[in-house]
Amino acid sequence: MKKTIAVLCFALVGVLASARASAGTLYSNGPSNFETGAYPINFEVAISDSFTIAANSTATSATFVAWVFSGDTLSSVDWSIGSNPFAGTATTAATVGTLIGTNGSACASLQETCDVFTETISLGSLELTAGTYWFTLENAVAPSPINPSISDPVFWDQNNGPSTAFEDSVEGFASLNGANGPGTNSETFSINGTSVVPEPSSLLLMGSGLLSLAGMMRRRPKA
Repeated sequence: MKKTIAVLCFALVGVLASARASAGTLYSNGPSNFETGAYPINFEVAISDSFTIAANSTATSATFVAWVFSGDTLSSVDWSIGSNPFAGTATTAATVGTLIGTNGSACASLQETCDVFTETISLGSLELTAGTYWFTLENAVAPSPINPSISDPVFWDQNNGPSTAFEDSVEGFASLNGANGPGTNSETFSINGTSVVPEPSSLLLMGSGLLSLAGMMRRRPKA
């Protein structure tokens, strides 16, 4: 019996030793279509979207789609990740943007045309256990060409992905999903990083060890 337990322990050690870090997208709320709309993330308006991590992971970056007035460039945004909407400590991050299109619908009421950018921000090395979290963006800065000391409006692209979304503003806390349930009015974003994934051969080894232990226990003579 002791020998079997030792074999099982060896198998478990093998699983841990051969687990590999898988780098890539930890969560995606889906692609942008440029057409659904967008919500402001500056001028005292914050937006928080839910996301779920399937395994213990290290989040290193986030991408999101932002709309700014034509000719503007998003320079920074405050982000936080917490266990509840708008929870966590806000951190200012510089943004790296790539122009992906033009759309005027989100800015129509302001009589402007918007450029649409995919933006990337660094999250450092944020350790997340498996579970549901909330990604919040606020205080976005896009310096005005007329007066760089002030920011023009910045909007977070809406794509109606599976996330649940909330708004926090001077008008109060409100759900963006309304009566239509999760997905309605949520935003375009992804959380990127690495997660620990056991190799299939290691899982087979552990399973074989467990089956061996179960067999030994069944054959163990009763006192």
